[in-house]
Parts: sequence; structure tokens; C-alpha cells
Amino acid sequence: MKTQVQPVPLTPTVAESETRLIKSAALVTFRFVRATINAAKTVPGIVGQAASDVRDAWEESSRPNA
Repeated sequence: MKTQVQPVPLTPTVAESETRLIKSAALVTFRFVRATINAAKTVPGIVGQAASDVRDAWEESSRPNA
């Protein structure tokens, strides 16, 4: 009995355009996630400034008009 040895591809062959589509979609997703994380980092500063402004306004409202 004779056997034939045939190579088996280890990775599926994907068209170049499909690979780039997946890469582009992943890149857009990762950039969006990074931008969201960076925007979330600024929230504590904004909240702190707002709290300070409210505190100042509260103190000013307790003073008599001069």
C-alpha cells in the first residue's frame, strides 16, 4: 500500500481584503476605547471643579450684599 504525504495548512487562508477589514475594524474599536478611557480620566477634575464652584457660590450667597 502506497501512502501520499500532503501538507496541511496550519492557518486558514484569508483574502487580503478580509484581513485588512478586520484590522481596520479592530483599530477603530481600540482607538474608540482609548479615547473613552482618556475622557473618563478627566471626569474627576471636572467634578472637583464643579464642587469647588458650588461651594464658592454657597459661601458668597451667605454674605450680605454690600
